[in-house]
Amino acid sequence: MRKVGFAVGRTSTKWITVRLEDKVLIDDLIIVGNGLLGVVRGVSYANPTMSPYSPFTPTNVEAIKAYEYQNANVELYGSINRGRFDPRILSAIPTGTPAYKVERGDLEELAFIENPIFVGEHPSSKWPLPLDSRAIDYHVAVVGATGSGKSHLVRLLVKELVRTGKRVVVFDHTGVDYSPYFRDQVITDDNIFPDLFSLAEVMANKVLGKDYLDDAEVSLYTYLYSEGDLEKVRNFMESLGFGSGEFDMEAISKLREISPMNINWDDEPFIATLRVVMGYLKRKDHTIAKSLFRLAKSGISLSSFNGRKYDINDLIDHILDEDLTILDISSETLPIRYGIMRGVMSGIMDRAERREDKLNIAIVVDEAQVYAKGQPPTGALSDVARRGRKWGIGLILVSQRWVSDLDINIRANINSVVFSSLQSSSDLDDIGKIVSLGDIDTGILGTGDFYVTGLLSPFRRPILMHTFGEGS
Repeated sequence: MRKVGFAVGRTSTKWITVRLEDKVLIDDLIIVGNGLLGVVRGVSYANPTMSPYSPFTPTNVEAIKAYEYQNANVELYGSINRGRFDPRILSAIPTGTPAYKVERGDLEELAFIENPIFVGEHPSSKWPLPLDSRAIDYHVAVVGATGSGKSHLVRLLVKELVRTGKRVVVFDHTGVDYSPYFRDQVITDDNIFPDLFSLAEVMANKVLGKDYLDDAEVSLYTYLYSEGDLEKVRNFMESLGFGSGEFDMEAISKLREISPMNINWDDEPFIATLRVVMGYLKRKDHTIAKSLFRLAKSGISLSSFNGRKYDINDLIDHILDEDLTILDISSETLPIRYGIMRGVMSGIMDRAERREDKLNIAIVVDEAQVYAKGQPPTGALSDVARRGRKWGIGLILVSQRWVSDLDINIRANINSVVFSSLQSSSDLDDIGKIVSLGDIDTGILGTGDFYVTGLLSPFRRPILMHTFGEGS
């Protein structure tokens, strides 16, 4: 440690002013006396002889500069006692107490938290910053403008969580930020059979029209039962109570036993199935004909779903058996991606409710703005955000903004925010409504610089961190 000044003015248990004898910079760590640890939030010059209200005009500026001094405003994080950090400060220190700048090696022997994870260091002291892995269960948002280094930070975080024994699943939106770095753990979306409702959404939104979502969904379940055999199609619809038939629960029970992975999906028999189903649903002849033409010309091919390796249940089994799973969801249409994410989220929660032990899993959602507000997976994400911590299920949501990107029910359950340069000045104010920010300046941040705050921070208040290199 190097002495840089002493405490002056009115000291408190939260802030002190240090009269500087040596240079310090914003975000430098300071130890005051024998046991208070804080951070520089601001530096200012003053000269009592150069007051703007003085009626005297200085004639020898160089001589008067001898009276100039610098002050640093230091926010106190907590106290150091017997080699351990305590966020409590119970009494103020006296003025004149010496202040020291923390340098490389000064904090390495101190115990801040148990089983920490490391993804970066404090820039000026080069102190590897210990982050509290328990905070993952209380959900984390990683926020920053494009080019700030979010994906790199999250890759480091993924490696550390796996190292400490947590399962991790990553939804890789673009297929370029995570999949190339963890090639042996990647499952691509063209190997996943989505839930049938998602397929119905694709057909309705892209081909038939949103008013015909029911037709598409019923046709898919009917095909699952019949594999395009028109006699079985009619029997199934009659068993549901359509036409002259009476409702028969046996058909529904049989449907539960059939996996979509175990039947052959073929376009022509499905189109024939759709025609019969729309007839039972009392659609007009010209509507049926128009729908069949559109589907035939759409380019959507159900046969592309043959030969896939995982349905949603298989995928969840894989996720719970492996340390790390990267789901590359970059090639399918958005409704299919939505269905995969919604199915995985809901399935993990269902599994958790049937188990006595915690799942101990972190779910990373890249480009969360696409999924976490007003879209089909939003409800499942909100459910994990509200109840997941009970079973050790934590969310890490990576997005460009805070308020505009995340649903309010998700946002309200996030207890840690890691953020870099922000797209809007109002974002900082909104983050401050969730976690303690103090007096920080995001304008000084470069690529790889992040403020860590909330439960993830060892101080529960903002601390500046620069991420390690890729090979760390």
